[in-house]
Amino acid sequence: MMSDDQRGAWLAERAGKLTASRMKHAMDFRKDGKPGAERSGYIRELLAERMTDHSIRRVVTDAMQHGIAYEDEAKIAYEAATGTLIDDPMTAAPLGIFNHPRITNFAASPDGMIGHDGLIEVKCPTPGKFIDWRLAGVVPEEHKPQMIAQLACTGRAWCEFVAYDPRIRDINMRLFVRRFTPDAVEIAAVESAAVTFLIEVESFWEQLQVAA
Repeated sequence: MMSDDQRGAWLAERAGKLTASRMKHAMDFRKDGKPGAERSGYIRELLAERMTDHSIRRVVTDAMQHGIAYEDEAKIAYEAATGTLIDDPMTAAPLGIFNHPRITNFAASPDGMIGHDGLIEVKCPTPGKFIDWRLAGVVPEEHKPQMIAQLACTGRAWCEFVAYDPRIRDINMRLFVRRFTPDAVEIAAVESAAVTFLIEVESFWEQLQVAA
C-alpha cells in the first residue's frame, strides 16, 4: 500500500502519459473508423494533465472501490493457490512505473511481478462479470490491451490474469486464473496503436501552443 506522499508522486509521474490501464481507451474507434468517445475524452485528459502538471482524478465508482479494497486479498489468494510469490513492482522500478524503452510518454504500473518473466493483473469484478469470465474460461478481450501494454513497457513475456470475488461462498470458486502470453504481432499492434495515439496527442498539444 502506497503512502499519501508516494501516491502523489505516482500520480505526478504518470501525468500526461499514455498508461497501460487506459490502452483500451486509446484504441477506441467506432465502426466507421472515427475516434470513439473514450479515445477523444482520454486525449483531452492528457492535454489537461500537461497543462496543469496534475493527474486528472477520475470518479471512483463503487465497483472500482471494491476492486481497490480487495486487490491485496486477491494476491494472497493467488499465492496460496499457486505457491507462487508476487514481487512488489516498486522493487524493480521507481514508484513501480515502467516507461517504455522506445516510446516516449508510454508507461505501465503493473499490479505485481512474478519471477523474471511474468506480471500479474488483478481484477475484482462484480459477481455477474466474474461468472461470465469463469464460464468463458479465457482471458477477457477487454483486458488484453492493458496486459499487452504492460508487457511491452516492462519487457516481460507473460501476464497472469487473476479475477477474485470474496463474496462467493465456496472459497474454492473465488479465484479465476489464466496466463496470457501475447505473440510478437499482438505486441507490435499495441505499440503501433500507442505511437499513433501519442502522435495525435502531440498534434493537439501543438495546436494549443499556437492558439496561446
